[in-house]
Amino acid sequence: MKVQLNFKEIENIIGYKFKNRNLLLKALTHSSYSNEHRVESNERLEFLGDAVIEFIITERLFLEFDRQEGDLSKIRSMIVSEKPLAEAVDKLNLEKYLLKGVGESKNTVSSKAVKCDMFEAIVGAIYLDGGIEFAKQFFNKVFSERISEIKINGFVEDPKSRLQESLKQAKIVYQTTKTGVDHNPTYKTNVFINDVKMGSGVGSNKRSAEEAAASNAFNNLKQI
Repeated sequence: MKVQLNFKEIENIIGYKFKNRNLLLKALTHSSYSNEHRVESNERLEFLGDAVIEFIITERLFLEFDRQEGDLSKIRSMIVSEKPLAEAVDKLNLEKYLLKGVGESKNTVSSKAVKCDMFEAIVGAIYLDGGIEFAKQFFNKVFSERISEIKINGFVEDPKSRLQESLKQAKIVYQTTKTGVDHNPTYKTNVFINDVKMGSGVGSNKRSAEEAAASNAFNNLKQI
């Protein structure tokens, strides 16, 4: 099956020219399209790209930030978690090139999880096609500004850590439920502090829902 994609246009956005454009095609193939057309999806590339991204950011933070392991882990999660990776896809206007099945195409805007997976798959494809240095160039093109901001302004801990730190003696419990289809789920979390519900949040994965709930609880506590 022949797919009509403007590979040159996509490569100009990414800043990398593929020797094997089939890798780029796979990176842009959502599982819903794969199931309908019996072609390989971007899931394997996403798995690889996730590991490549973690190596790239970990090496860079180690070399550029004089911080302890705990702080480096927190900074890393701020930069390469689902939300910033999805925002990178939006920033580059790459979502329009994602090949989706009929059902998934009804969602005019893909979920953060889908866009995050797409970004990771593109990094995995670049790594296989050109090696780690080209993967680094693409990643740094997108995230160097964010890393520089953190260097200058410092970083704010994630909402769950901030809530735990402010209530060291309290019992904090997160209760999360999942709804929707497997490829596009919705998670809802309620957070209880000493058995009293203090916040709730929604996200496309458990972690983002819990962080939203923790942030909501922290804001509610400030009003008491």
